[in-house]
Amino acid sequence: MSTNGVEAYSKEILNDKIRRLTAVNIQLITNKMEIEKVRVNLEVNRVRLFDKKNSLVAKREEFRTEIAVLNVAGLSNILIYGYQDPFLRPTQDKLKAKRPLLFNGLKENFQRFFIRTRYYQGFY
Repeated sequence: MSTNGVEAYSKEILNDKIRRLTAVNIQLITNKMEIEKVRVNLEVNRVRLFDKKNSLVAKREEFRTEIAVLNVAGLSNILIYGYQDPFLRPTQDKLKAKRPLLFNGLKENFQRFFIRTRYYQGFY
């Protein structure tokens, strides 16, 4: 009911609204507590990851110094490929294989053949 812009409610309607608002309030409080739990867990995981990262950085520095010591000590003629730091040795492009000159012309001929084949297949 409304009279002069003021709404009047019965006790039952007010009780229903109070129950609904209480349920919504409880749900919001529960959600807030769950968010806080997740936030705390994320912070713990973040700290744990930073600790792990720092330990890995320290190990990397130790390995770099060990490799540098080995290289300086005259053992540089012994190549330690599995453990050597890429910054301490010149990088090699392993994909470039040396071919005899005989195969260079063969490669170019195959490339021309495949390009022409692909070109002609586009028309048919």
